[in-house]
Amino acid sequence: MKEIMSKAVVSVPPNTSIRRVVELMHSKNIGSVLVVDERGNLVGIFTERDLVRVVALGIDLETPVERVMTVRPITASLNEGVVEVAYKMVENWVRHLPVVDESGRVVGVVSIRDVLRAYLAGSAFP
Repeated sequence: MKEIMSKAVVSVPPNTSIRRVVELMHSKNIGSVLVVDERGNLVGIFTERDLVRVVALGIDLETPVERVMTVRPITASLNEGVVEVAYKMVENWVRHLPVVDESGRVVGVVSIRDVLRAYLAGSAFP
C-alpha cells in the first residue's frame, strides 16, 4: 500500500465545523478528511458522500463534523495489496480508505483513483 497511498493526510479534530472541513477539501482538492481525537487516533472520516447527505438534509454547516462523519471507517493496512484494497472498497461501497500501521496509527489514505491508477499501470506494463 505504501506505493500507491497518499502520505499527505489531512485531518481535523471532531469539533471542527462542517464548513471548515469542506473548505479544506476544496483547497486541497481532496475527497475526504480524516477526523482524529486529541491523541491522534482515527475516530471517523468525512467524505464527499457525507457532504451530499448534509446538504440534502439541510444540516447547518456550522455543525461539528463529529455529528455527521462516518464513524469507525474501514481501513487498509500497509501490507495489503492493491487487489485486497480494491475488494474492500467494492464490498463496502467506499472510495477512500485510511491506511494504518501495525499500531493502528494513520500513515496515509488510499483512494479509488489510486487503486485504479495502480491497476492500469500494472495492466499496461506487466
